Amino acid sequence: MLDTAAEDRFDRLTRIARRLFDVPIALITLVDHDRQWFKSCQGLTTPETPRAISFCGHAILHSELFVVNDAGEDERFRDNPLVTCEPHIRFYAGAPLHSDDGYRLGTLCVIDRKPREFDREQRMLLRDLARNAEREISLRQSAETYQRLRQSERRARAAIEGTRVGTWQWNIQTGETVFNERWAEICGYTLSELEPVDIQTWLNLAHPDDLEESEARLNAHFEGATDEYDCRCRMRHKSGRWVWVHDRGRVFEWTADGSPLMMYGTHADITEEMQTLQRMEQQNRALGILNDLAINSDGSLNARVSRALTKAREFLDLPIAIVSEINGDAYTIRWVEAPDAPDITPGITLPVSQTFCSLLLEHGNHLAIEHMGNSRFRHHDCYRLQGLESYIAAPILVGGQLYGTLNLSSPEPHGKPFTETEITFVTLLAKWLASQIEPHMTSRILSKLAEQAPGVLYQYRQWPDGHSSFPFASTGMTDIYDVTPEQVVSDASVVFDQIHPDDLPRVSQTIQYSGQALEIWQCQYRVRHGEDWKWVEGRASPERLPDDSIMWHGYIVDIDDKKRTQLQLQESEEQLRRLFELSPIGIALTDYQSGDGLAVNEALLRPTGYNRESFLALRLEDLIPEDFDTLQTEALEALRTTGRFGPFERNIARADTSTFPARIQGLLIHNSSGRSLIWTLVEDISERRKVEQMKNDFIATISHELRTPLTSIAGSLGLIAGGALGDLPDKVNRMIAIAARNSDQLRLLINDLLDMDKLVSGQMSMTLADYPAGPLLERVIEQLHTYSVERGVEVRLHQEPSVLIYTDAFRLQQALNNLLSNAIKFSQQGGIVDVLQSQHDGKLRIRVRDQGPGVPEDFQPRLFEKFAQARSPDSQSRGGTGLGLAITREIMDQLGGQVGFQAEPGEGTVFWLEVPLAVPA
Repeated sequence: MLDTAAEDRFDRLTRIARRLFDVPIALITLVDHDRQWFKSCQGLTTPETPRAISFCGHAILHSELFVVNDAGEDERFRDNPLVTCEPHIRFYAGAPLHSDDGYRLGTLCVIDRKPREFDREQRMLLRDLARNAEREISLRQSAETYQRLRQSERRARAAIEGTRVGTWQWNIQTGETVFNERWAEICGYTLSELEPVDIQTWLNLAHPDDLEESEARLNAHFEGATDEYDCRCRMRHKSGRWVWVHDRGRVFEWTADGSPLMMYGTHADITEEMQTLQRMEQQNRALGILNDLAINSDGSLNARVSRALTKAREFLDLPIAIVSEINGDAYTIRWVEAPDAPDITPGITLPVSQTFCSLLLEHGNHLAIEHMGNSRFRHHDCYRLQGLESYIAAPILVGGQLYGTLNLSSPEPHGKPFTETEITFVTLLAKWLASQIEPHMTSRILSKLAEQAPGVLYQYRQWPDGHSSFPFASTGMTDIYDVTPEQVVSDASVVFDQIHPDDLPRVSQTIQYSGQALEIWQCQYRVRHGEDWKWVEGRASPERLPDDSIMWHGYIVDIDDKKRTQLQLQESEEQLRRLFELSPIGIALTDYQSGDGLAVNEALLRPTGYNRESFLALRLEDLIPEDFDTLQTEALEALRTTGRFGPFERNIARADTSTFPARIQGLLIHNSSGRSLIWTLVEDISERRKVEQMKNDFIATISHELRTPLTSIAGSLGLIAGGALGDLPDKVNRMIAIAARNSDQLRLLINDLLDMDKLVSGQMSMTLADYPAGPLLERVIEQLHTYSVERGVEVRLHQEPSVLIYTDAFRLQQALNNLLSNAIKFSQQGGIVDVLQSQHDGKLRIRVRDQGPGVPEDFQPRLFEKFAQARSPDSQSRGGTGLGLAITREIMDQLGGQVGFQAEPGEGTVFWLEVPLAVPA
């Protein structure tokens, strides 16, 4: 009634009460948990007030009238806002209103704005009015109930007709029954076909296996154990099949002695529902099996696959379950569960064409045959060879490629078609098998690869409590740590026992940091190797697992040779660094591309006067201001073609703008990253220049102060020896001859010294032109003819077609004269000196071969040094200044040629010169 529209029958009562008791306000209220609502209201405009401040909330707590004569004096109400404010209640009298069930619903009350008394007669009148209100409420509820019953009846009739539910009534004492037409239709009959009907009609159609359950449920209802009879059972359809029905009923009438009399109920066809339920139960069972397999991953692959095949056999009620592998045309049984067929074992291989799998591969993602003899495949060879009547299978795909098949079969027909659930189950189980086989295959492949990989591939796992293990390790674990993978699969401590004590803290710290930061772990450390230690390097990537443990995936390799080489290189680098810093020659390292300074040693900073930072910031032209562009061009070209430049002699600018002379040369190198660098050596030659100046002054003194008087002395001695003073005693002549020879020897020494100085200083001019080689050789031999005759040595020129050479004829003759005179000098009397020619690589090689004692092995490195003279085997000097070969080398260098020799002690010597051939015009 709450919140319903106003009704005149209730308003009539409040109007009577208002006039009867001469009050300004009369109400019929209904009180709920939070408010009092006015069903009828006389004298107020508000439709409700909160229960907490209402007078009626107090009135319904009592069965009798509730009267407040003066609310202003009543401690319960004098502070009530309904008293202190509008409507300023001072008097209240309320009679509780009861429902038919005795519940107090609200009140009929009268209210005045002034105190007053309420006598016994007035109380009776208010109670009478309240009873009238209660009667009106009851009548209203009855009308509503009647209306609801009519609506319920209409809905029930519509529901029965709409849902096509059969109905029945049964006189339990007499057995008489009444069925509607739908009851008969459910079993495929018309009601007239079943008449006369009684309880036996039902018993005749019910499935015998369900009668016991039905009777038990009826008795439970008759005995009051259940409120109604509720039973699902099967009934025979007119066509002979069984249909599922749901019978529900209740006893509504009982005999005087309490026995059940009349029972009424419904009869619904639930065949589709039961089929759906059976299908869902089958699906749930299938999902349960798959879920159990997915969760329970314990055991080896063989154990897991065998468990899966056993569950599949039981679910499908088929005796043979096989997982096969197919390679080309070969079908091989890998796993089998067939207790009744012991002859079917793993490893059996057949041609695919002779198996049912050939049918599967032809027909897609599954194959289900409930009775092969009645199928379209009955003429296939596999049926004749295998004799299977029922078969269901799905392919196993690993990595998108066919691995094999999952197939279940029986020599007996299945009896009914395989359901979609069964087909889906086999398909999903095949996918699960693929998920189990793939890691195994991958692991097998990885294991084979790991065996070939250097070092050890591994997985290392560490739990929060510090316990650790190697779930996987390749066989290289033995090579690295001298332990087997099996020894560390559950406890890794034995590995840490093998680590060098000095390195163990660092290894542990890096592992801890890697696990906390989830960053790559990389470390080099030493492990035990027999009685010694070897270096290894590890690298691994961590991941956090759901149990908060950390798993690293990585490798460890033996780097002992590499590490020791690296340590040696580091030691060498340190030594080179010390040499770099302590070298008396200035050294600078610059970038080849940019020219930026990278390093400089103290020996270069000292003479330049710069500090290290200032020097490295300099440009090269700041250091070598004179003719820098020419020097740079020559140096870069030399670096490009030969990888080195110099030596050049240039003045180096100091920080104070003064200069000093230096000898500069450099070498192009490439570091490990491929960067091109230049090592430049800068040697301060100030002291050498001073020495050279002293030497030049000395040579000038010789040439001017000594050479002129020596020439006069030599000339005078020549005149005396020639008889200019007449005949002299023999003893005097001998002395004069000795003095003349010594003066000639001294003159030659002075000439050689002057030539050597000119060559080294670059002051000796060279006139290069094309000359025929043959005539030049003949002139040199002719010039030494007298000397060779005196020594008793024959000089033979091996003639070759004359070729043009590009040289300075005079200086080349001087060089050849030195070689040929040496060959004659060191030959024995009667010896032969051969002069030979040959051409190669655009050059002419002239060889002078003697039959002398050869060059002593210990003297050979000094052969071309100044003033070097070898002793003959008889320990006597052969004369000469010791400058001839040194002058020859300087001449050949400036002619763009070379000089060299081949000698074996006691077997003679071959000296050779190489000069460029003339370039054809």
